[in-house]
Amino acid sequence: MTDATTRPTLPTLALDYEAGLFTNTLTGEFAPEISGIVLAYREGRTLWPSEGEQPRLPLCVDGNTFGPPCPCPFADWGRDGTPPECAEELTLLLWQDEPAQVVTMTARRSMLKVIDQYLNMKALLGGTLHDQRITLRMTRGDGLHRLTLLPGPVLEQVEQARLGGVAERVTASGLWEGL
Repeated sequence: MTDATTRPTLPTLALDYEAGLFTNTLTGEFAPEISGIVLAYREGRTLWPSEGEQPRLPLCVDGNTFGPPCPCPFADWGRDGTPPECAEELTLLLWQDEPAQVVTMTARRSMLKVIDQYLNMKALLGGTLHDQRITLRMTRGDGLHRLTLLPGPVLEQVEQARLGGVAERVTASGLWEGL
């Protein structure tokens, strides 16, 4: 049990594009695919240093406010194909049935396109985020693995209502806003 001053931390699914695996930062478990239900999402930007010792930690995160990414002078790709130092990112808040937990997963650069397409489709159809199961998979590409998203079955109304409550509790607790 935690005291009133200790704040729990949400586990994160780290993406290893070389190995093609998702790693749960809380349990250390890894898998080439995961299933879950999207409870919420957030767009942002992170400025990564171009020089320095590994691992490089972000220099700047636009974490003061959440919403559409702010313009950044370091967001342009180099003429030689080098990636920008300031990367767009999209973070999902996911419910996983096995094990029963709420986790976050952040996709950056070109890997966020597949998630963005799914979110745009959900908005176009007018459904709620938490009405459908998805599978996220790391698929072998040219060199690195790439993220793929497979929409699954639509959930029963009772399950949708339960997950809506989970999303509200996590948001109200401040855990989601503090990431």
